[in-house]
Amino acid sequence: MTRYESRDGRLRLFCGDSHRLHPITSGSVGVILTSPPYWVRGRGRPSAERYAHDLAVGFGREWKRVLAPDGDLWLVIGDRHDGTEWVGMDALVIGWLRRTGWRLQSRGFWAQTRSRERWDNRVNYLLRFRKVGQVVRPRGTTLCWMLPLPRSHPDSIWVLDPFAGAGTVGRVAASLGREWVGVERDPRMALVAARRLQLRRVRASLPDRRPAAR
Repeated sequence: MTRYESRDGRLRLFCGDSHRLHPITSGSVGVILTSPPYWVRGRGRPSAERYAHDLAVGFGREWKRVLAPDGDLWLVIGDRHDGTEWVGMDALVIGWLRRTGWRLQSRGFWAQTRSRERWDNRVNYLLRFRKVGQVVRPRGTTLCWMLPLPRSHPDSIWVLDPFAGAGTVGRVAASLGREWVGVERDPRMALVAARRLQLRRVRASLPDRRPAAR
């Protein structure tokens, strides 16, 4: 993987396929916060099921490996009307993640303002998961305000975005004093993110052997 990082090493970006997160040490991530690419191709439940399955199985295995035992997985999941009915993508993703060892801790709706999307085409859900056996007691707070820094694990360090895009999560993490690592498959978008975050390219892409902060 091509690697970019800040001069102090607190922000890192890898250009590659996030199905394999081998440069990231097991258990070293406190928060995974990401918006996977929306399901925009195909119609009908079988196509949507394949999308949900790939998230939970294709990507979820690595998410579980790199996430600390008490870490949080936050997903922004897009839903849309496929011409016949609402797909209900959030339910499909929740179902597949449950089958693969995750438990839904909280669920919210993202009300976009000044959105470029039509409301009859796409809405977004905020889904918070933990590994089996790690429970968060629900609170009466707005999920949107909890997204940047969940209170359940203030001591964790790394924030991971496996679909980094233009690096927006990285900018928020940096503004909150958090260490961030992103993975982006598209070299052009990875370069955009690197420029936004003022990251330099690093020749060697060696695994980070530092343990997660506890």
